[in-house]
Amino acid sequence: MTTDELASIESCRALILEFAARIDNGQTPTLGELLTSDATFARPTAPDVVINGADAILAAFASRPKTMVTQHLNLNIRIQLTGPDTAEGHSIVMLYIANGTDELVPGKGRKAGAPLLGTWTDSFVRTSEGWRFKHRRGAVTMNT
Repeated sequence: MTTDELASIESCRALILEFAARIDNGQTPTLGELLTSDATFARPTAPDVVINGADAILAAFASRPKTMVTQHLNLNIRIQLTGPDTAEGHSIVMLYIANGTDELVPGKGRKAGAPLLGTWTDSFVRTSEGWRFKHRRGAVTMNT
């Protein structure tokens, strides 16, 4: 594998982690920096509801409850290059959700609901600004 191929795989892997970090850190208005303008997105909890276009994706995140606090864990990230400027990815996601108005207990945090386990299936393209999500589709596979 060439240095460029390894760098491309790492760039796509980093996008998966950055997407989650921005959601968890309340930076959803900046998610557009990680997407192509014509990207598609489907939440793991609504995999058949496809949101089309970066602007619509940002609007969907803006409509989330303001008190929602999340923590995403991304696991088993696998990236495969499908061409010089395209790649596909698959990863596991564990998602915890809490209410930001609930008491924040020192040393314990907030009470969270049971985690959801799911998958992300992604496609990436290399743009003049770097690698970006073209398609992002989630699915819940387990819950408690």
